[in-house]
Order: sequence, then C-alpha cells, then structure tokens
Amino acid sequence: MFQFHSIPLLTHLRSPHRRAMSTPSVPPPTSDGAGTEAPTAPFRFLDLPLELREQIYALYFKPADRLRKSATLEREGFYGGVYEFDLRVMRTSKQICREARKVWRREVKTVKVGTPWPSAVNHISSEGLVPIICTDNRANCFNDHHALIQITAPFHQAVPEHAVILLLDDLHLFTQTWYYSALSYPMLNDRLSTALVLRDPDLDDVDEGDEKDIPLSIQRKILLPFGQVKGLHSVQVEGFDKSIERELRTAMAVPPPTLRHSCELSTKLLQEGDTHLARGAVGAAAALDSYRAAFHAIHILIHGRTRRVLADTFFHANITSGTYAGHTGMTVRVILRLKLVSRMISAYLVQAAWAEAAHCGMRSVRIMSEAMDTEFEDFLAELVGGDDVGLVYVRAGIALYKMKADVETWHEELKAFEGEEMADVRRLFEVSQKHLKRGKANVRRELELYGMPRPFVVMFQDPEPGQSDDGSVAVHVGSAYDEENGTPDSWL
Repeated sequence: MFQFHSIPLLTHLRSPHRRAMSTPSVPPPTSDGAGTEAPTAPFRFLDLPLELREQIYALYFKPADRLRKSATLEREGFYGGVYEFDLRVMRTSKQICREARKVWRREVKTVKVGTPWPSAVNHISSEGLVPIICTDNRANCFNDHHALIQITAPFHQAVPEHAVILLLDDLHLFTQTWYYSALSYPMLNDRLSTALVLRDPDLDDVDEGDEKDIPLSIQRKILLPFGQVKGLHSVQVEGFDKSIERELRTAMAVPPPTLRHSCELSTKLLQEGDTHLARGAVGAAAALDSYRAAFHAIHILIHGRTRRVLADTFFHANITSGTYAGHTGMTVRVILRLKLVSRMISAYLVQAAWAEAAHCGMRSVRIMSEAMDTEFEDFLAELVGGDDVGLVYVRAGIALYKMKADVETWHEELKAFEGEEMADVRRLFEVSQKHLKRGKANVRRELELYGMPRPFVVMFQDPEPGQSDDGSVAVHVGSAYDEENGTPDSWL
C-alpha cells in the first residue's frame, strides 16, 4: 500500500534566501568591459503599504494556484491532487513572518481529520478525488487548522492514529466520500463515533481578553457538510454555535435518498439535458451539466476526465414502486449510464470538442469490450434495446474521424488510441450495427450532419430487399473507403 508520509508538508521547506521577494542580483562586470550596467538595488518590499503587502501574501498563498495534479500523482493514488504551498517567505524576517502567517490563516482555512485506518486517507484521495495538503507525521505537527475531526471505532478500540490536513473548501468532498462508503457498507456508520471540535488557530498569538469568536459562516462551513453522514454511533460537537449544531443534527437525521428516488432523479435530469441539447450548440454546455448531475444522482462522479462509480451495493436491491418497479437498481443504473454516455458524446460533438467526445466514447467502448460476453450482449440488445450502445460506437467513430482528418492538430490526443483494435472508424461503425434495432435513419442523418463521407453513411442503410432483373435479391453493401474520398484506408 502506498505510504502517505511521503507527501511533502506544504512542499519542500528549503533554506530560505535572505533576499526573498527581491529582484535577482546582477553579476559583477567582467574584465573585458561587458556587463557594465550598475547592479539593481533590491526591491524594498517593506516600504510598500501594509494593505498592499497583504494582497501580495494572499496571491502568494492562493490555494487554486498551489494545487498540483499530474499523471505521476494519479499513478500514486492522488487523483484529487496535492497542494504544494511554499512557506519559505515566513522565514525571511520576523515582521514578514508575522504578516504572512496572519494572511495564511485567513486565506488558507484548514481542518485536521484523524482516522484509525491509513487506508482511509488513500480512499478519499483515489476514490473521492479529495485534494490533500499533508498527512501522518507532518499533519500531526500542523497547528493552523480551524477544526479537529476525530473518527473512532469504539467497538474495536480503534483510535485516530492517522491524520490528514484538508482545505476547508474541500471538506464537502470528504464527507461526500464518506456518504458513498456508507451506502456501500450499510453497517459502517453504526460502528463509528465522531468528535467535531472547533478551534482558533490564532489563539496562541493574541493576548488574553482579545480573543474573537470564529465567524458563524466559517462554523457553518465546517459543520454542515457532515449532514451527509448518517447513522453514526455517536456524534460529539465542541465549541460550535448551538444553532448550527442543531442544524447539523437535523440534517444527519434525514435519511439518504431511496434507490427509487435516485434512479428517477437521474432520469429527470437526463430529460432536462435532452431539452437543452435540442437547442444545439447554445444548449450543449447546459446539457452537459444536466448529464453530469444525472450521473451524480446514480452515484457516479465525473471530474474532468476522471470518473468514479461508487456505492455499487446500494443498487443491488429491487425497486418496488414508481417508474422502474420490478427492476433491480443495477439494471436501471446500467440503462441510465448507457443513455447518459451516448448523450454526453453527442453534446461534445455539437461543441466540436472532438477529443472529449473520443475520450468519453472510447472509454465506454473499452469497458463494454472487456465485459462483453454472450449473456451481457443479449442483455444490452434485448433489455436496453441496444440503440444507445450503438450510438456510443457511432459517435466515438465520428469523433475519431474528425481528429484523424486533422492529425496535425490532434496528434497528441490520438497517441492515447495507438495500438487499440477498436480505435478504427470503420470497425466502430461495423460493431454498432448489431445494436441498432430501431432503424438507422437517425444515424444516417447524424453522419450527414457531421459531414462523414458517403461510404460511411451507406453502411447504415436499412435492409430493403429488392428484386433485380434476374430475380435475385439486391443487397446494399457499404463500399470500401478509397482514395476518391480523400482519406487513406489507414485512417479508419
């Protein structure tokens, strides 16, 4: 298991340069007379007004600019990214340290979470996409947090031995991950207790009698995300305003949405997305928002190109009433996923976002290819009707064709599909045929809309047996793609 103590604390705290925040020094003149300009005097940062210095500190510590994501971090499990703050500025002088620390605590509000299990830290980053500041020993030394969250398992005598520091703005992602974990493991929260303790990180730096209450807005931002966490063995709240504590406990008492509600909400959001998409390019962005929300309703999180399918156990139950009565939640979820994927690809095509359409489509093609056996194929073809499956293949093919028609622009994106058997336009169109059970007229219109070559369009002719002069049956066959169409076979 990956060890989280390797995460740097607010990145590397190297030995400070004493002339931090000053202009670089100019090298001395050489003997041949070159470089004879006079050295530039260091910028006198402390001559700036305090208000301006504080604005500079705020920009320097801006969390959005310090969040790092990369393929390397993802391979290590940090799909949410890692914040890399650099605190060397606080080591330049006592005055700058005092000023910068004040702004740091104001702009970078954090919480410390203690958990009994090191795997929990891994889980929130890899599955919940929660960005991390630091963990374990470095987190234990961290003392600028606004709240301490202690999770224990009293029946197992498990105490919070592992710590992680999170940005307050990301706390809702942590509680959301916890919410989905409880849906997957219904008995989880029955065995857990949680203590939520408010603290003032500035308390050690103020004189007695000058203490200030933590603003209610911050207290609410800390406490209310835990309304998603249901059915805990016990909850202890310390230091928070009583009205906010009552608000939290009221939210915790509300049961999570039922399986029926989740599936029907996803369907409603899908239909809203279709309404937006019917407006064409002007409605495509709103359609994508609705489709992502529909995925979220059935516990599939989409963040950029990262997708997480959560709470599978929740969908194993039967739906006993409503639109999907008589079906299992898993069946309905598969149907909705296929419909949503085909529509998201369509929205990307409308936006001419070929790379996003190809990525979304080919990811689903891979999943279906890996899972495809006779039983699953029959399920897709008969129960779902197959059309949405076929449209995934068709629209992925359109996106790939558009990219391959402009290799100079898309060569970097196309590298992701090198060596894939299914990353072939003609192959995708051929596989789509067996899933299109309701006629192919709409597919032909869509291909024509995106300017696909005629040989591709005629691949989707509906069967029309006709008699030739000699009495034989004439069959329409898609002609081979050749140089007359301006595109070499190797692109397909």
